[in-house]
Amino acid sequence: MTWGILPAQGFAMTYSLVNASVGSTASLATFNIKTSAVKNETSANAINIGNLTEQSDTVSVSNAGALANTAVSTTFSGQTGDLATLSQNFNNVVDQASTRYQLYAPDGTTIIADNQGTTAQQLAYTEWVGSGLTLSSSGTYTAIATPDDGSAAAISSSQTQGTALGVTSTLTGSDANEYYNFALTAGNNIKLNFDAGSATPSTRVQLYNANGQLVADSEGNAYQQANYVALTSGTGLTASPGNYSVEVSYANGVNPDSQSIPYSFQLYSGSTYSVVYNNSVTAQPTDTTAAGSVTATSQALAYSRSAFNTISETAATAVNAGWLQENKSALQVESQLTSADSADYFSFTLQSGNNLKFGFDSTTTTDPSALRVQIYDSTGSELIADSQGTAAQQAAYKELTTTNGLTAKAGTYVAKISYAPGVTPSTQTYLFNIYSGTSYAALYKTIASAQTYGNALLSGSVSGYSAAQGAAAYLASISNSVL
Repeated sequence: MTWGILPAQGFAMTYSLVNASVGSTASLATFNIKTSAVKNETSANAINIGNLTEQSDTVSVSNAGALANTAVSTTFSGQTGDLATLSQNFNNVVDQASTRYQLYAPDGTTIIADNQGTTAQQLAYTEWVGSGLTLSSSGTYTAIATPDDGSAAAISSSQTQGTALGVTSTLTGSDANEYYNFALTAGNNIKLNFDAGSATPSTRVQLYNANGQLVADSEGNAYQQANYVALTSGTGLTASPGNYSVEVSYANGVNPDSQSIPYSFQLYSGSTYSVVYNNSVTAQPTDTTAAGSVTATSQALAYSRSAFNTISETAATAVNAGWLQENKSALQVESQLTSADSADYFSFTLQSGNNLKFGFDSTTTTDPSALRVQIYDSTGSELIADSQGTAAQQAAYKELTTTNGLTAKAGTYVAKISYAPGVTPSTQTYLFNIYSGTSYAALYKTIASAQTYGNALLSGSVSGYSAAQGAAAYLASISNSVL
């Protein structure tokens, strides 16, 4: 055979608690982004939904260019739930340690944090200079730094806006696992609101860290489920800045082909946000056919060769369509049925794999309903699947054309394409594909021309066809058409 090369659970309860724990600021800005999900998506090619940031207020203190023995102060407008942090940038540890740091509440008199104050104030200072101090009210806060050994100090404040990340999408049979990447750039927790309405119990939500480790899982082990409860609570899941991925899929035991599930989720850190990034994702449409379950690899090659069908063809004289290997190769056949050539046979060999998948290309095939497909063993005597056969044979054909395919052993098979019962023979162009597995790296295409009485006569003798008989039939057909 010569081939030529041719030039992709308690959800409702935790959902309301998360909403209650997060508020937006008056200066809220919303950005809406539209994108499309990728078929057979993984975390490697997931949609990047943005950076998640906890709204925070940072006070920076240093001894660069400041006057000695002078208390310095700064104010900042904090929101309830903001994370307040203290950054110390002194030239030496002695100056840093000998400076007194105080944080006043919006009332101007209550000292919230003080490294030389009461036990409670010192504990609050430890949070302020460590992982962050959560502000309990909104208003103007004052931070004061007082050197007490002749050192100098300068002080300033800055605010990091909090962000919220939103996603709206749909799970489908062809898009049963969707991944979303995001980065926690500032903050010490992650909060998730997930909602799929009444279909929420039919979904599974998982959170992975940058190393691909499963951190939280709505259907995981006890530890992962506990983390998921925290993730969807008002407190959130304690987390360090870094890259994360959210996977949304069908719950265990749910058939992806049984329903499409619209869903949405929001990610927060902390209690306040001022910028929202909404991602509206177009899902892959449901495709439960055999072709819908197979994807070409990025380096897939396509090969083509020409052949012709013979009149009065049988399984023994079938056109060889090639060799099929699971997840490696796929076969494609393009041909025609005519009134003179009403049945075509194609043999193929499953070299490796445990299933067969068959599908017409409806955009190229004239009328798939006018065609009958039968799959035989190599001898042509055992009928395995038949689109117009017995109930069992039709059931086997239905499996053959679905994403799961028909269970099959390695060996040679024959596909017969003919007119469906009751269909008046006319020229029918068709193209079909045969797969095994879920991917392929090489596509072998056979373009089989239909034989006519005319070209059979010119060739003198063709397997399965007598030139003399053909001449008589050809002349008779002409005579009948004249009459």
